[in-house]
Amino acid sequence: MKKIFTLFLFSSLAFTSFSQLTIQSGATFFIQPGAVVTVQGDVVSNADIQGTGTLLMKGSSLQTMYMNGFTIPNLQLDNTNNIALGSAVTIGNSLLFTNGKFLLNTANLTIATAATITGFDNTKYIVTNNTGRLIKNSLGAVAFTYPVGFDAATYNPLTLTQNGTVDNIGVKVNQNVLSAGTSGSPFVKEVVDASWDISEAVVGGNNLNMTGGWNGTDELTGFNRNKTGISFYDGVGWDMTNAMTGVAAGGGPYTINRNAVTNLGVFAVGTRPVLISLLVSPRTFLQGPFAGAGMMNDGLRSGGLIPLTEPYASLTNFAHSGSGGAETIPSSVLSGTGTGSDIVDWVFAELRNGTTGAVITTRAVLIQRDGNLVDVDGTNTKVSRINFAGELAGNYFVSIRHRNHLGIRTPGNLALSRTVTTSYNFTTSASQALGSIQASLTGGVFGMYAGNVNGNTTIRYSGPTNDENVLLNTLLGGNIFTVLSSTYSIGDLNMNGNVRYSGPANDENILLNTVLGGNIFALITQAF
Repeated sequence: MKKIFTLFLFSSLAFTSFSQLTIQSGATFFIQPGAVVTVQGDVVSNADIQGTGTLLMKGSSLQTMYMNGFTIPNLQLDNTNNIALGSAVTIGNSLLFTNGKFLLNTANLTIATAATITGFDNTKYIVTNNTGRLIKNSLGAVAFTYPVGFDAATYNPLTLTQNGTVDNIGVKVNQNVLSAGTSGSPFVKEVVDASWDISEAVVGGNNLNMTGGWNGTDELTGFNRNKTGISFYDGVGWDMTNAMTGVAAGGGPYTINRNAVTNLGVFAVGTRPVLISLLVSPRTFLQGPFAGAGMMNDGLRSGGLIPLTEPYASLTNFAHSGSGGAETIPSSVLSGTGTGSDIVDWVFAELRNGTTGAVITTRAVLIQRDGNLVDVDGTNTKVSRINFAGELAGNYFVSIRHRNHLGIRTPGNLALSRTVTTSYNFTTSASQALGSIQASLTGGVFGMYAGNVNGNTTIRYSGPTNDENVLLNTLLGGNIFTVLSSTYSIGDLNMNGNVRYSGPANDENILLNTVLGGNIFALITQAF
């Protein structure tokens, strides 16, 4: 004969305390309306708790709940040292936070169809520190906030509204944003340092509106609250476009929205690292530092003069757009290898409309000694292509500009894609650039004309807006003997780290003789 243990707590006994609470299989533990059972230690249950009263967790040290998948109608948490789940639990009516956090570990916390969570904020929330999820049964048209964070210092609430098929939707927070969603290296800049992993009981039928939240302390270097959004890892890569970004609301937690979400998985907040990719791999040479044999000198790099933040945002005639601007690199990218992969300088890459030629988005990237253009991704790793992040696959013009060289542009469209980079070599012929406006270099290769000291679209020694005047008078104060040493300057045409008008390896000679063939009246004009 099975033994039944029954405990009734009547409303006249409003408060009953237990140091530990154990409910055996087959027993009935009933909390009457208005009654409160206070537990100062752990809870172990092999049966549903009955009634509409409240189970109050109010210990002075960490408490653990082993509910083994059974239900608690009303649970209140009031423990500054937190409560942990040792096994799954379902909340039938309400979960109330008064003090402390709820650590899920490997167990799921399920909120029944009509149940609520209240009292949470950035000091009181559910910590999804392992595989455990917060699951809301029958999520529907009424918005539900998942008050979750990865650890005791990270609060990342997510509010969901289901406009599609009602379903049981689970959420947990991952510690970082990983390059491949649930795997890969963590991004180290330009994102909120957390991601949401969202699951469903029945696949398909979703039409979710979501609002993600975060604190300022979660923002990694370069994160821009004025240009951010929620991105989804769709199995190929991150899917957000520039058109999907906007300005974050709030003041900590900050929030951003995304609507009409149909597929579930990993979501993250950020900009460039979680924008959809658009890849191209151009090659070109800069005439000023060209040394022959298909290589350029890297005097700026070896002299420690290349800045770690792109220089174009502060220069006239270089306007960033789309996802471009404020690119940074780690100092390790500038380490010398003695090979063609050593960095020469920053260049300014533009993605242009394939019909009108209008600039769509920009990217400050790096040019190597061998002429290949390389980018740095969200993990601070150098990669052998440019990512015009945030734009969709299609046909585009690509232009490359430099702070003291004339720009070049592809004469025709390039078919660019999200997953495979498109190579393009400007160096094999002058006609590889629009209008064939390229300098003929030694060894039968071609490159970008040096001498554009004022950063416009012409190179000239005399006449209006000429480059000689900027070199001599603006930069050198009109003194032909002045030398600016160990400098990163637009007047350094041979890019050796010095600006000089006379003497050995001077920049006036590069402008007049190397570029303009000794003709003070010569004019070279950019083709776009």
